[in-house]
Amino acid sequence: MKTLIKTLALAPLVALTLAACASGYSKPGFYTEVKDGRLWVFEEGSKSLAEFQKSGEPAKQYTKIGGGPDGMTIKSDDIKTIDKYMAAK
Repeated sequence: MKTLIKTLALAPLVALTLAACASGYSKPGFYTEVKDGRLWVFEEGSKSLAEFQKSGEPAKQYTKIGGGPDGMTIKSDDIKTIDKYMAAK
């Protein structure tokens, strides 16, 4: 029982840590989220972002394994979005 309580107490801290990790990859004009160790990238305000937030994954996906920051796998609904994100400062 004590283990369960400790686990539940740590859950918010883990969630905040993961959110902070995603914000470490933030760039102006882009929404980023780390999910299952992969960096998802969308242009802010895009239909694809709304779909991702609603269903968890866009209908079509592009992946660059090891192509993201720090060698992360980067994913998006459009390869151009990945390229724009990687070129942004």
